[in-house]
Amino acid sequence: MRTARALILTMGLGAAALQARDATACGGCFVGETEVTQITGEKMLLALSQQQTTLYDQITYSGSPSSFAWVLPIKGVATVGLSSDALFQNLNQDTAVTISAPQLNCAGPSCGGLAFAGSNSTGAGGGSAPVGSVTVIAQQVVGPYETVQLQSTDPTALTDWLTSHGYNISASDAPVVAAYVSEGFNFLALKLVPGEGVSSMQPVRVTTAGASPSLPLRMVAVGTGALTPINLWVLAEGRYDTVNFPSILIDPTKLVWDWDSQSSNYSTLKQDAFTSSNNAGWVVEDAEPFSMYQLQGQLSELVATDPTTSGYADAMGNGAAAALADDMTTLFAGLDPSSTWITRFEGLISHASLNADLQIAAASDQSQVSRYLTATQTTGTTPACPVYTCGGSTVSGGWNFWNGGGGSTPGTTTGTSNGGCAMTSRDSSGPFFGAAALLAALAFARRRNRRA
Repeated sequence: MRTARALILTMGLGAAALQARDATACGGCFVGETEVTQITGEKMLLALSQQQTTLYDQITYSGSPSSFAWVLPIKGVATVGLSSDALFQNLNQDTAVTISAPQLNCAGPSCGGLAFAGSNSTGAGGGSAPVGSVTVIAQQVVGPYETVQLQSTDPTALTDWLTSHGYNISASDAPVVAAYVSEGFNFLALKLVPGEGVSSMQPVRVTTAGASPSLPLRMVAVGTGALTPINLWVLAEGRYDTVNFPSILIDPTKLVWDWDSQSSNYSTLKQDAFTSSNNAGWVVEDAEPFSMYQLQGQLSELVATDPTTSGYADAMGNGAAAALADDMTTLFAGLDPSSTWITRFEGLISHASLNADLQIAAASDQSQVSRYLTATQTTGTTPACPVYTCGGSTVSGGWNFWNGGGGSTPGTTTGTSNGGCAMTSRDSSGPFFGAAALLAALAFARRRNRRA
C-alpha cells in the first residue's frame, strides 16, 4: 500500500469469523497528531447464516482527513466488497419506528361508495512472503480502497509494520492491537483518500465462512468520543437479542402525544433508556419477518431509474445492475426467504462500555416487536373533529342524512347526533310539497270519474 503523507485514520468496521465460536471483529479510529478527526456514528448490518457471516459497515466522522484507513481484526481470510448508501437508507425506512396519535372519537362520513466499482485483484491468496514476523496473506484493490490482510503472532512487529506503512498507531492504542493478536486474529487494513466535503464512508462489506454472532467493540473504542450512536440491523432466521449488554424495549404505555407540536415523547423515552443503562443498553426498535424481495425491489427500481446516484454504478455510470445483484446475493446467502427476520437495535454507547465484545443470539422470545406504536396519553390542545364535505354539503364529523328522498337540492342542517350525524330536513313550502299536492288532486279527480 502507498504510504500516506498525512494523517492515517482507522475507522470502525467488523469482519465475520471462520467458526461460530470465533468473534466478528470491529476496527478502531487511530487519530494522528496533525489532523483532528472523530467517529460521530456508525451503521452496521450483520447477515448471519450457517453458510457465512457478512458485516456491512458505514461510519460517519467529523473533520476533514486528507486520508484514512480501517484496521479490522478478522479470522482467516475475508472477502471484501462494496455496497451502497441506498442499502442503509432503505433498511432505515423499512424498519423505522412510527408513532401515531390516539384516535379521536369522531365518526366520519362515507361519501358514496456508494459508487460501486467492482473488485480488481492485485494479488491475493495465502502463503504470501512474510515481512519480518508479519505475513501478508492477501492484497486487493476494492473500488476506491487499497486493502491488505496481515497475519502475525508478534503484536510489536504488527504495530511496527502498520506504522511503517502509514497507519498511525499510538502507544495508547497498541494494547488493543496486542489483545487481538493474542486471541489469534488476523488484520484487514483498508486505506482511502476521501473526497472533499465527504463525512461518511461508502459502506464496506466483509464476508467470511461460518456463523459469527458477535461484534467485538473493543477496537471501536479507539477514535470515538464520550458517546457514539450506533445502529445495528441483524438479518437472520428469527429474532435476535443481545446477550451480554442490556436489551431494552420502550414501554408504549408511556408514550405521550403532543397535539400542539404533532409529535411524541418517543425520543425522550429512548434517551432515558440509554441513560438508565449507563449508555450500555441497546433499544430493540423492530423485530419482524423481512422480505428479501421487497428490499431487492426497492433497490432494483432505484438502479433502473437512476443508476448513477444509486451508489452501485462505477465512475462511468455503468454496471449498477450487476453490482446490486452481487450485493443481494452476498447479503441473503444461506438464508431461507420464508424464515428471514430483521432485528433493529439502536445504541448510544459510552466509551467506557466499549470494553467488551457484543454477543448476540437467537432471542428466547420469538414474538414480533412492532415498530408501529400508538400513544395512549396526550397533552396540548385536542383538535376539533374534522369537517367533511359530501355532495356539496358540509358535515361535521359524520353522515349527512336527508329527511325525504329523491331530490337533488340539499336542505339545511338542523341538528347533529352524538357521534356527528348531521341531519337535514326539507322546507314544506318548496316544490316538493307542490308536486305532492298536484298528484293528490289528480288521484281525487280519477276516483270521482270512476264513481260517475
